[in-house]
Amino acid sequence: MGLLAIVAAGCSSSDDGGGEESTDAGDTTEETSDATEADADDAADEGDDATDDSGDDAADGGDAGSVPDAPDFGVDSDTIRIGWLGDVTGPTAAAQGFNLEGAEAAVAYLNEQGGVLGRELELAVQDDQYNPETMATNFAAITSDNPVLSIIQCGNCVSLLPQFASTGIPLISPPQTVDAQLEVPNVYNNLAHYGDEADVAVAYIAEKVGSIEDANVAVVHLEVPSGAEWNAYIEQTLEEQGGNYLGAMTINIGAPDYTGVVTQLAQMRNNDDLNYVAFHGAPETGLGMISEMVTQGLTDVPMVGIHGLVGATIFQEGPPEAAELLAGAHSFLSPMDDCEMCATIRDFVAGTEWEDAAIETNFADGWHEVLIAAEAMERAAADAGELSWETMNAALTSAPFDTGGLTCEVDWTSGNQSLCAAVFEWNGDFMEPAKPFEEYTGDIDGEYGAGG
Repeated sequence: MGLLAIVAAGCSSSDDGGGEESTDAGDTTEETSDATEADADDAADEGDDATDDSGDDAADGGDAGSVPDAPDFGVDSDTIRIGWLGDVTGPTAAAQGFNLEGAEAAVAYLNEQGGVLGRELELAVQDDQYNPETMATNFAAITSDNPVLSIIQCGNCVSLLPQFASTGIPLISPPQTVDAQLEVPNVYNNLAHYGDEADVAVAYIAEKVGSIEDANVAVVHLEVPSGAEWNAYIEQTLEEQGGNYLGAMTINIGAPDYTGVVTQLAQMRNNDDLNYVAFHGAPETGLGMISEMVTQGLTDVPMVGIHGLVGATIFQEGPPEAAELLAGAHSFLSPMDDCEMCATIRDFVAGTEWEDAAIETNFADGWHEVLIAAEAMERAAADAGELSWETMNAALTSAPFDTGGLTCEVDWTSGNQSLCAAVFEWNGDFMEPAKPFEEYTGDIDGEYGAGG
């Protein structure tokens, strides 16, 4: 049985969740490792089991001697370090922060179960504040100065793809899903590519307006390369399917002019029969757009966006009209939804610092990244007898991963992308798919390259 399946069956709860963390901006390394340890009796039982069966799963604690130390890859006698790179205190922290909280919770959960291969997991967090120079400094720190076995998040790391390619360090589930990532085999995408999100978004629009021929769509996107790529895929999908692409407007992430953008959209509604917006942004930009649309009375032109817009905070903090105005494409269920792993997460975070954040789909993504990394460690130990970037890459591509229903089965055996996406809507309590993942499968063509 794989680690993910074992964890889903465990459904353990915790009062304090375990970890400690101090977050500093820039290239400061943070570690979240002080999770509640298994009690002495459990540890003794696990040691006996390891003696009888060297193939015990990592979730049962394992045997510290089953793999040698590898300090160059973050593996010491009592700890295994994994890294998280992203925006903790900068302009996109509202989106990336929930992923971090999910990762922290999963590390604490696994450590409460006895860790992985007899070692405690440590989460080394680097805050880049969405600054490219800081990103590069942090990458060097986490791969050379104080290395980790894998990186489970890299918030805006497209500029670092050459470094990922040259080092070979595994990167699991970056939040951007652009063309360039598909060219680096050790970048493993858990979120659907922007092209796939565009496919399901356009299908959703067609259903909402009656037919694809009736779809008159404008794009609003952040003034960043991934936003331009989203625009290219929306335009391509509309043209291929017979919809009408009306053009694009950009939002400066540092100084957003929501009033100007919404004014232009109102003009397009009046002059070009605009009836839908395809939106690229983060929760704070989604909230800003929705609030300005309500202020200007533009409440008859809804939006569907990328996974960054599938955030409960938009609807909790925004105007009541938000529920009717905004939907978004994503690859993960909210832990509040009905799935086996959802129940495990809810049970564990109840009463902890993570309980409120666990409503978010990005929390589920962060949790799942850690579990996949841990199961890959287990596979690498069994198959190669050691942990390194090379053996982790082999393990990540050796067989599919069960997800406990949080997302579709993850299969990187023949490619590094996820063909799993649905459009999510606010149901009053959390974001849920308008239709199950499998009902969107026929809308996803798996063709890429529009981003240049």
